[in-house]
Amino acid sequence: MTTFDSEQDNDLFSLEAIQQQLLPIQASSGRKKYQLLLEAPNSAALVQCLPPQELFLLVKELGVLDVPDLIGMASPEQVTLCVDMDCWQGDELDAEDSLLWLQLLLIQDEEAFLRLIDGFDFELLVMMVKKQLTITGGLESLGDDEDLMANRKRFDQVYECDYRNSDVAKVMDLFQDVLFRERQEFFLRLMEAVRHEFDSALQEDVFVLRRGRLADLGFVESFEARSLYSTIDPDSFNPEHYLKPAGIYSSETMVSAAPGFMTTTVVPRDLLADVMAGGMTPDLCHELSFLLNRAMSADQVDYGEPDEIRQALGDVYHYLNIALGHLAGSDVEQAAQLFRSVYLQSLYQLGFSLTVELRQRAEKIKTSSIGPYLDGPDTAVITALCQPKPRFFNGINDATRADQRSFFTWAELVMVQAELECIEGLHNLFGPQGLFDLPQLEQLDLQGCFPDHGNEVTLSELFLTALANRLMGRDFDPQPFPVQELLTLQNKINQDGEGLVALREQTQRWLEQQAPGTGGFAGFCLDIWQHELCELQPTELTAEYVGGLIIRL
Repeated sequence: MTTFDSEQDNDLFSLEAIQQQLLPIQASSGRKKYQLLLEAPNSAALVQCLPPQELFLLVKELGVLDVPDLIGMASPEQVTLCVDMDCWQGDELDAEDSLLWLQLLLIQDEEAFLRLIDGFDFELLVMMVKKQLTITGGLESLGDDEDLMANRKRFDQVYECDYRNSDVAKVMDLFQDVLFRERQEFFLRLMEAVRHEFDSALQEDVFVLRRGRLADLGFVESFEARSLYSTIDPDSFNPEHYLKPAGIYSSETMVSAAPGFMTTTVVPRDLLADVMAGGMTPDLCHELSFLLNRAMSADQVDYGEPDEIRQALGDVYHYLNIALGHLAGSDVEQAAQLFRSVYLQSLYQLGFSLTVELRQRAEKIKTSSIGPYLDGPDTAVITALCQPKPRFFNGINDATRADQRSFFTWAELVMVQAELECIEGLHNLFGPQGLFDLPQLEQLDLQGCFPDHGNEVTLSELFLTALANRLMGRDFDPQPFPVQELLTLQNKINQDGEGLVALREQTQRWLEQQAPGTGGFAGFCLDIWQHELCELQPTELTAEYVGGLIIRL
């Protein structure tokens, strides 16, 4: 329970007043948020009412050593959670990170230091100290006379310690000195525990306690969190089956404000932005933070790394946005109703499952006969989709782009579905009943040709080479085209200045008849000829300049 160093009946310090006061502060971020907290007349009460994770992220964003005053105003429970989130490598407490947090406690004024130590998790503190020193001698040297303890004026007259290094010794000497002077009974209890507890057993116990505290925030074991990526059949998804009870993510005993860092860390897009702009209840804020933390657990994100957190939160928003678009189209009111009533985790799973459907189609194309021969843009689409989290190829929207990113909206999935339909149509075009059978890469004989390696040949080159042979009166077959006939081919295509236009229209109609949806492929191929054959000067008609053909030199 968070407590404040002031009268509870003072309006300035009442929980309801503090939570209202926090709202505009939580709507800010970074240095501005920090300044607003410091400038408030009830700074400590505001800081202690912040959700522990929100305080931790603010400290990490600004730099742990740059905002020690936030630690001094925090509650022991908040600082314990900060250590839980910042000082572990897997299931082992990190000695250097632990020392940093011990230093942060020590640089507070003595009153704040003692207040934090008094409420800090004792087993965790034992483990943090144990990482810094080894006790080689202690109370047994005092004998049976209790008065001997009273004659010890310094901590180092009671325990003999070996430290990891000289810098650690300076910090831990100061730490022991304050406790010996002000909390002698606690000092003896702590040091005896440090001396006698077995490392492995203590660390396991501390890790279990830490896991329980983090689970209260939504952080769970990675294998459990991975259930987020259990796919749901989008066609059979019924929102009525995933309704959540009202108030499930709130409690009358909850003393911290609802988390607010999600909306300042990443800005939601599209439909979800309109939905969240309509207002976020405390329940939704808590549920959203639990979902984010579960996603971070599943992806093994560093809880204190701002860039990784932004990526994880971005994915949460994107999958929610995709799911809402799939279910509600552009109806903001319907989307808002779904957002309020359906478990957000279920919406997340639905959004992810919709992208997985695209990945499954892409993987099927990749392993098909056309997979090795796909042209650059199609290869980029397939490569982007065949990721653990399928991604969107930016070249679909902008031909000058060659990068990929997360899916943002349902509309982008629809665009990629259309692209996949076109690529799948190519399988019909070049399948057993199509224009010609595609050879296996190892069967391609390209000796004396350009390109000279099978893995450099694309569908457009195979198709255009077959088309060139047909224009020259031969069979429609992708046999390498003789270099000495390039000028003749160019003249045939450019005849009367309208040759390419007519050829394009004729070829598109022909391919559409062979396999509906492949007319775009014909346009793509003939664009290559336009720029890399038809527009060349006769002196440039060499294998190095001509595109869209397999040329025999």
